[in-house]
Amino acid sequence: MYQIIKLSLGCFFLTSLISCHSENFSILPDISTSIAETKPAENYQPLPSNVFIQKTYVEMRADWFSRHKKEALSKAGYPNITEQFTNTPVKRFLEVIEALSKDSGINVHFAAEKQDEATLRLLFVSADQDFKDVGDYYQLNPDGSFAKIANSIDVEELKNNYKKGIKTVLDKTTDATYGETELVHFNKETISEIRREIAYQTERGTIAGITTKIVSLGDEETEERIAREKEDRILQRLTILFTYVDKNNQETDFETIDRERYLSTIAIQNEGLVKGLVAAKSRGGVSGLNTGDPIPPYPRGNI
Repeated sequence: MYQIIKLSLGCFFLTSLISCHSENFSILPDISTSIAETKPAENYQPLPSNVFIQKTYVEMRADWFSRHKKEALSKAGYPNITEQFTNTPVKRFLEVIEALSKDSGINVHFAAEKQDEATLRLLFVSADQDFKDVGDYYQLNPDGSFAKIANSIDVEELKNNYKKGIKTVLDKTTDATYGETELVHFNKETISEIRREIAYQTERGTIAGITTKIVSLGDEETEERIAREKEDRILQRLTILFTYVDKNNQETDFETIDRERYLSTIAIQNEGLVKGLVAAKSRGGVSGLNTGDPIPPYPRGNI
């Protein structure tokens, strides 16, 4: 008799529970929701598979810049060209990039204080749908600091100093029809992916600064993907690269600070979902973020 009562009570409670659940008043937790809420946020952070540049390509492009661009400039009387803009505090970097790319892509112009000097500046500015500059410029200096420039006369002088000085020498170091790069354009999707990834690493506390490097695309042999896709207009030309700086003011990279997401990213790239960013084993150095378009001409694809 006791067993029958016990069984009846169990069935009553089970029936009540099922009835409540069917009326959307279940006392049981929604398991799918609970799991989603307890998963680490980083599981949902998009991978930077479209903008991540592996070490071997960074090394190759840095080497091409050193052997071909620097050497030509040195022979022409431009020694000690600026190679990098060191350690912009990451919060300041994001502040500028977010302001410029809120609703658009950005242009980054090569510039110089004087025609006969090799000290470069980079001018960051918003770009409209026709790739034209819009609004105020932010000048990036070799020490990593940003300065806002609102005077259009100053801006044009800085651009022209580069075009009439260093660029005239570098035009002879590329077989591209359009000569050396005047600016690098990042479309809205590309700069947004770069910005999100840097902001994510900042939130994790893994980085404290960003170094912006000047590098050069190589020739058809070293840039096999570009050659294969007949994007030869951008070969042997200047571009820029963003790399990470840790809290000890030392360069670091994706591989070191976020190993799991790094492995997932290169797995996507190795599958060919992002074409041509896979190379042989690295000799060292750091990886970075890129895929801007050297201009002129106006872009038809990314690197």
